[in-house]
Order: sequence, then C-alpha cells, then structure tokens
Amino acid sequence: MGVVKLFRLMICFFLLLTLPINHAEAQQLDSINTAIDKVLNPKDGNISKPKVSVADYRADTASINKYLSTARSFQTENYDSLLYYSQKALKLSFKIADLPCISKSVQILGRYYLMKEDYQNAEKCFIKSLTIEEKLNNPSRIADLNDELGTIYLNQEIFNKSLFYFTSALAVYEKNHDSTNIAKVYSHLGSLYFSHEYCEQRTTPEKKEDFAKAIQYYEKAVMLCKKIGYKSLTINSYVNIAATYNKLDKPEKALEYLNQAVDYYRKTKNMSRLAGSLHTLGITYYKAKQYSKSVIALEESEKLSVDNKYTEGIQYLYESMAQTYEASHNYKNAYDYYIKYMTIRDSLVTADKSKQLFELEARFQTEKKEKEIVKLTSEKREKNMLLLALSGLLIMLAISAYFIVKNIRNKKLITEQTLEIKEQYIQDLEKERQLVATKSVLKGEESERSRMARDLHDGLGGLLSGVKINLSSMKGNSIITSENAQAFDHAIKLLDTSISELRRVAHNLMPETLNHYGLKTALNDFIGELSKNMTTELTFSFFGADIRFESQLELTAFRIAQELVNNSLKHSGAAKINLQLIADIDRICIQVVDNGKGFDAQGKLGDGKGLVSIRDRVTANNGRFEIESTSGEGTDATVEFLLP
Repeated sequence: MGVVKLFRLMICFFLLLTLPINHAEAQQLDSINTAIDKVLNPKDGNISKPKVSVADYRADTASINKYLSTARSFQTENYDSLLYYSQKALKLSFKIADLPCISKSVQILGRYYLMKEDYQNAEKCFIKSLTIEEKLNNPSRIADLNDELGTIYLNQEIFNKSLFYFTSALAVYEKNHDSTNIAKVYSHLGSLYFSHEYCEQRTTPEKKEDFAKAIQYYEKAVMLCKKIGYKSLTINSYVNIAATYNKLDKPEKALEYLNQAVDYYRKTKNMSRLAGSLHTLGITYYKAKQYSKSVIALEESEKLSVDNKYTEGIQYLYESMAQTYEASHNYKNAYDYYIKYMTIRDSLVTADKSKQLFELEARFQTEKKEKEIVKLTSEKREKNMLLLALSGLLIMLAISAYFIVKNIRNKKLITEQTLEIKEQYIQDLEKERQLVATKSVLKGEESERSRMARDLHDGLGGLLSGVKINLSSMKGNSIITSENAQAFDHAIKLLDTSISELRRVAHNLMPETLNHYGLKTALNDFIGELSKNMTTELTFSFFGADIRFESQLELTAFRIAQELVNNSLKHSGAAKINLQLIADIDRICIQVVDNGKGFDAQGKLGDGKGLVSIRDRVTANNGRFEIESTSGEGTDATVEFLLP
C-alpha cells in the first residue's frame, strides 16, 4: 500500500507541475485571439498598419518566412523548436500587422498543439487562422485549413464535423484542379470512413458499408497519385487499403497491396513506414493463417522498432506477436509477449486476458515439464503468505530506514552548510575590520607625513632661510678677512644645501606636484629628481589618458611607486630601472621593471616593511599586486587598481 500511495503522490505532483504550463498556454492563446481580433476589427473599421518603411517591411516579411520555414522542418521531431520559431514569426507578424503572416504563424502554432495531441488548442488556432483567410477571401488557404480541421476532428473521433471540413476542402481543390491536394483529401476521407466505427456505434452491415467507402476513396487517391506521380501517397494508400481488407476479413486481397508497400519502403529505406507496414503484413498473414510468415514479418517489425526506438504503439505489435505465437502453439513466446504487452500498457489485465495468460502459462509448463502442476497444499500457501507478509514488512522497513537515514544526512548537511555560512560571515567581518584598520593606519600615516612636510617646509625651512638672509646681511655690513670670507661662503653653501635637502625631504613626504598636476607629473618629477645623483639609469614611461583620479587613490599609487623604485634601488643591484604608469578611465596600473639580480619568485617574498606597506595599500584599495622574478633575470612588479 505504501508504494501505491507513493505512486499516487508522484502523479499528483506531476499534475501540479503541468497545471501552470497548461494554464500559461491557455492564457497565451487568449492573448493571441485578442490581438488578432484587434487587427481584424479595429475601432475605426479600417485595418491600419504600423508606419514602417518599405525596406523594413520587406526585411520583416523575409524574416517571418524564414522562421516559418524553420518551424516546418521541426514538425515531426522537435516540438519545442516548432513552438519557438512559430512564436517568433507570430510576434514579428503582429509588429507589422500583416494578416497573411499572422494567419500562417497561427496555423504553424496549431500544428505544434496537434503534434502534442492537444486537439482543443489546435482547433482554436486553425479556426482563428481560417477566420483571417475568410476575411482575406483566399480560397486555397481556406481549403488547406479546412483539411487540417478535418484531421483534428478525425483524431477526436467526431465524424460529422470531420466529414464537413474534408468535403469543404475537397470542393475547393476540385474547383482549382489541384490534383495533389485532391488525392490527399481522398486519403483522409478513406481514413475517416475506416475509423467510423470508433466515432459512432455502427451495426455490422453499416461497418461493411463504411469499409467499402473507405476502399473507394483510397483507390481514388491511388488512381490520381499514379496519374501525377505521387508515389509516397500511393504506397501509403496501399497500406490503408490492406488494413481495410483485413477489417473485411479478406487477407488475400490485402497481401497484394502490402507486399508492394514493403518493397517500396525497403528500397527507399523508410524504416518507420517499413516497420508499420511489416506489422500490418504480419497481422494479414495471421488472418490468412500463414503463421510462419506472420512471425517473420512481426519479428522484423520488432527489430526495426527496437533498433530505431519506434516505441509508440509497440505494445500492439507485442499483442499481435503473442496471438501469432499462440496460434502456432509456441506457448512460451506467446506468454512472454503477452507479458511485454501488458507491462507496456501499464494497466490492469482484463478478465479475458488474465484467463488467457494463465492458460498459456499452464500449457507452457505442461510442454516444459511434461507433467501436471502439483497443487500447493494449504500449509504451503500459509507459509507463502507468511513469507510474503514478512517480505513486505522488510521492504517497508528498508524504505523507512532509507528515508530516515536520508533525512538525517540532509539535516547534517544543512547544519554543516549553516556553520560554513556563519564561518564565512565571521571571516568576511574580520577581513572588513582589518581593511578598515588598514585604511585608518594609512590615513594616519599620510596625515602625519603631511603635517611633518608642512612643519619642515614652513618651520625649519623658514628658520634656515632666515639664518641665510641674516648671515648674508652681516657679510655686507662687516669687514671680514679673506680667510674668514671663504669660511663664511662655505657656511652659506652648507645652508643652501641644507635648505635644498629639507625641501626634497618635505616634497617626498607630501609632493605638491601630485596635488596640483596629478600622478603622471608627480611620478615624472620623482624619477627626474631621483636620477640626478644616481649611477643607475632611471626612466619613466606613460601610457593611456592624462586624466586625474580621486586624490587619495593618486596618493596611494604615488607611495606604492616610490616604495617599488626604492626597493629596486636598495636590493636589485640593477643598472636600469623603468617605472611605467598606465592610466585609463577604468583602471590605474603601475609597473616597475629592473634588470637586477632578481630572486626566486616561487619562494617566500619576504616580510620587509616595504612589501608589507605595499600589500596594505593595495588591499585597502581592492587592488592586485604581483611580482614576477627569476634569479639573475631581473624583477617585474605590477600593481593594478580597477575603478568602478
């Protein structure tokens, strides 16, 4: 009972999943109908088209025709693609308000529903398309849609409506002398009369009359197809004629047509049609009591169906094979194929089939063991029932244990994931705290640098300049010996050197050029001043746009460039050092390349204050810092900031 309940729950769940899809499709059709009604019946009574140029209109209609052609290519295999391209064509048709294009697009959409056996929605689409064509007074299109509506009602087993639409289509085709479509409608009318017994309750004489009419229409189709060279419909009509003769219990006549059909499908390698015609051939041989030939035809049909995955309706093939094997006294195969037939049908076996199945099993056991089946005693039946009950209990316990263990695992997994999320959250908070602390330290450092630069420049620098002025004034107002004059001039030079050095230190602490002219000029001046007293060749390269960035970011980039160049000067022993600045609207990139001794980049880079300072500044501004180096081949350090 637990398995049955579980199966029912799965069915209910599936229905709940499909309900929104069906509802959405119904809403889509309602909106399409409303849009078509607006185009057909505008408020002012005149069908108006959007204002588009002739070139755009031609391009749109060409695209629509391409979508429709692509959709038609998926009519027998990929229903989703058929729906996709029909909707694209319909959307573009509404854009240009072109009624013929709308009609064709809705017709293709109807074929999508027809392939899905959603006859109600298919009927709505074809009727709406027919309404448009009647307004446009297009007889050939009206006939095509009448033929398709006839097919829909045929599939729904509504005889009178199907007959009305087929005959309406036939009248137009005959008027236009359209032989190909006349032959198609003849074939459709034959199929309608062939299946009349499924549409309405018919007596035996009425059935014979229906089958006779079906053969008449099929033969009309054959005659016309031979005249125009329509070979495929000719052969298809042969198969239908044979099936009708089988209904009339005239298998000998059916064989004449079926053998031609099988030969044709073999030559054309149409495996799907060949499998179907072989099935009909097997049934025909069975009716003619030629069981060995029936088995050969049915087994070939089964092989083709299985190899090519033609699974639709294969249960009926298995039923035919079971009947044939039973008639030829091969009860084992008959039993096996009845099992396959009933398994695929996935329904309860009827009383007659159950009786037949047990009879076949008894015959098979008799044939195999050549003795009667010993009836089970009451004690044995009780033991079997007990074993069955215990087995069922064990299965239920196993299923329960499985779901309990699965539930525990799911809870454990959820708990672990929750802990991971919390740990990650704590790590993120810690990183954020460290980032805030780093920014605060860097901001404090820069504030202190700025204060020291002002104090040195405005305080000590001013004092030294005042001393120089006073000393110069004293020299002009005093009589000094030549020896003392030389010492005095030397003191003045030392003061000038001290003032210059103080200004350089103050500039390095807080470069005024950076504030006034930007990063490019500041780095250029930095390299220029640094290279005056250096034997190392220092160069500066700039690429990109000479633009200004946020002041704090410019200062950070300047400090990093300073630190990288100073590190290279201190540790690399390089003869050449190149500082590159790449500036774009969305990024700043600083690169320092030297030809020094390098180091092993795979090992530890070191924890010096310079590198630590660079890393802190890069991290605080969400940047990227990379160093590439090989011993004896120089070093390439790159820092990049991506701007929002």
